[in-house]
Amino acid sequence: MQTATRLVSESLNQEAPQQMQVPSKSRFIGATLIVAGTTFGAGMLALPMTSGKVGFLNSSLLLVAMWIFTCFAALITLEINLRFGGGYSISYLAEKTFGRFGKWIASLSIGFLFYALLSAYTTGGAAFLKTGIDNFLGVSVPFALMAFAFAAMLGVFVYSSTRHVDFANRFLLFFKVGIFLSLVYCLIPFIQTQYLAAAGSEPSAFWLAIPLFFTSFGFHGSIPTLVNYVGPNPKYLRKVIIAGSIAPLFVYILWQTVTLGVLPPSTGVEEQNVASFIHNLNEITKSSAIGYCSNIFTFFAVSTSFLGVAIGLFDYLAESFKQKNTSRQRFQTALLTFVPPLFFALFYPNGFIMALGYASIALSVLAILLPAAVAYKLRQSNSITPYKVVGGNGILALVFLCGVAIIVIELIK
Repeated sequence: MQTATRLVSESLNQEAPQQMQVPSKSRFIGATLIVAGTTFGAGMLALPMTSGKVGFLNSSLLLVAMWIFTCFAALITLEINLRFGGGYSISYLAEKTFGRFGKWIASLSIGFLFYALLSAYTTGGAAFLKTGIDNFLGVSVPFALMAFAFAAMLGVFVYSSTRHVDFANRFLLFFKVGIFLSLVYCLIPFIQTQYLAAAGSEPSAFWLAIPLFFTSFGFHGSIPTLVNYVGPNPKYLRKVIIAGSIAPLFVYILWQTVTLGVLPPSTGVEEQNVASFIHNLNEITKSSAIGYCSNIFTFFAVSTSFLGVAIGLFDYLAESFKQKNTSRQRFQTALLTFVPPLFFALFYPNGFIMALGYASIALSVLAILLPAAVAYKLRQSNSITPYKVVGGNGILALVFLCGVAIIVIELIK
């Protein structure tokens, strides 16, 4: 871990070979928030759900190691973008480097990632909505109805326009951050130090948590946007990536502290859905304030992640199938976007963790394997590049093997 930390630090301090235009302070802060906001989503709910048997100390070390790994992988993606002189999708870069086969692999992985994430958020949102309605009405409503209601309630913004998604997301994100801070403040008095000091009861749980922790740091798809927004300035882009990704690391460790410090290690939350996890948190604390905050935060977290992924998948499908921006064709694209995740939710109502695990496979291909392979291929030429990640091809090979290991762990699990 010390070696990896040194490599990230050296990469941050490495100067670009040529003078670049310095971005404005506003753009630098905005780009940093893009990275942090992309990372800070519903995936954080899975962290305590999968680390109950890992232990607080072990899970914190895993979070730090995963940040170093994903941050370094992001710098590799930055390298290949700057090699091409701007921000380009990994699909475009793979096609330019490996031809149609590279584009085919990237395109399939992008679609798989979007569908896996949207399936997870649909399942989590439906389970949470069902629990809330059941408690409010005193009757059990069908899960299928809640899954359809959750998808339709937020899907209407996606069908309407990207601008409406932007407005809805800003509203939810603003309140999500405020509610999260309030929830942390309310949970602190209930922390039991013996829970935090407890060692992991199952060593194998540490390895099984790796794919979910990896997915929680998945901001790599935003790198082309950062390059175009900030400009092709390696020095500032490195700072944006490192600062933007380390902020969620502190948030995640804080979240692990207040959840694993409140829930007994024997709770077994890793086998439950989002609604059950929040229910256990509320039952242990017996606090109405925590109950309100945790429920609202969960809804906002799942909703903002759902909107972000849904609009991405919607635009991806519209582009892939060359759909026009008419009401009829937007409705057709909406069906392609939301029906498959709905089917997953119906067959796997407790599939929140499962779907996030599947997402780690596609994310590993898009954020680790393809960028490392493209970087290695491009380095074979003698052309001058504005930025090169330190460590040589040996580090590229190590990063590639770690990406393969994440896929193998998820498949075995």
